Amino acid sequence: MICFKNVQKTYEGNESPLFRGLNLEVEEGEWILLTGRSGSGKSTIIRMILKEVEPDGGSILVNGRDISTIRPADIPFYRRQIGTVFQDFRLFEDYTVYENLELVYGMIGGRGKEAERKITNTLNMLGIDHLHRRRPKQLSGGEMQKVCLARALLGNPSIVLADEPTGNLDPTSSAEILKLMELIHRHGITVVMATHDLDNVRRLMHTGRRIDLDDIKEDI
Repeated sequence: MICFKNVQKTYEGNESPLFRGLNLEVEEGEWILLTGRSGSGKSTIIRMILKEVEPDGGSILVNGRDISTIRPADIPFYRRQIGTVFQDFRLFEDYTVYENLELVYGMIGGRGKEAERKITNTLNMLGIDHLHRRRPKQLSGGEMQKVCLARALLGNPSIVLADEPTGNLDPTSSAEILKLMELIHRHGITVVMATHDLDNVRRLMHTGRRIDLDDIKEDI
């Protein structure tokens, strides 16, 4: 489903390459746990899949397509197959939870009763339907991240990318988010999660496959 072939990446101002020849594969339906020290490239992998960052060499295939061939105008359409959860939430502060989701769903073509049904069902699935009238400033960090999970699911993605989704959360909220991500994974969605939380990684090893970027440094 996702394949990195001999991917190279060097950031401007850095003497050493981040990746000299990264090779990794993610099968359909897998849960991948990306780990490694700070600066090892976890977030860069997420951003390259999203086409927020371009590699300097090599190729990245998603669902069999070399994403380097995607025209800039077509990137929003490509991203519709991907749900994304960020550490810093990225919610619109002046909008309610429902309005945040309605705006995003409208961007992918959902309108009216269709939007209402999809948003309501997603909020119910995640157990946060009671939050629909609140604004982000009225929510805890864990609640905001649950809203972000709902946002990620609106387009019926085949892939969910999560970049340190528990990084700003307390242990209880982190555990709740990971349980919801397990629920998402059980629905057949491929999950790629970058994390530095090794305690949670150990708890998830029965579900996910760990790729430690420090361990494969001979390839990068």
